Amino acid sequence: MFTVPTYSVEALSRSISPRIEAQPVIGATPPLHRLGPTNETVTLSSTFHPMHLNGGGLAQLAGVRAAASSLVPFPLVHINGLIPNVFGLWIAKSVSEEQTMFDAVGRPQTVTVKLEMTQEGGIGATARGIANKAISGIGSLF
Repeated sequence: MFTVPTYSVEALSRSISPRIEAQPVIGATPPLHRLGPTNETVTLSSTFHPMHLNGGGLAQLAGVRAAASSLVPFPLVHINGLIPNVFGLWIAKSVSEEQTMFDAVGRPQTVTVKLEMTQEGGIGATARGIANKAISGIGSLF
């Protein structure tokens, strides 16, 4: 599960654009075909200090990379107190990182990460679909 608080998000950017295609016509301006919405994209940016997370910060990043490589949609959840806000199923499109401030043995002291995700469409992306998957145990959570 992608959880916003445990990922130490410093910036969140969202984008969505409609699917509009021009139909070529000889001798006239092409009419536009409105094909409907597209999947929303969210980019989470964070900076963390791996050695301040009991030395496990790089392992957390490895888990994010593994989730991205699995091509499995995960629920995006923001927990506000005791109330979880479920934003649907999301697939990681890319994980980019920059490691800086190396110690004497070469371990990074600061890691800046960008995680780009796109929303999974279809029936399974509804809150009910996510709840059913969670109850039935389908899919793995990290």
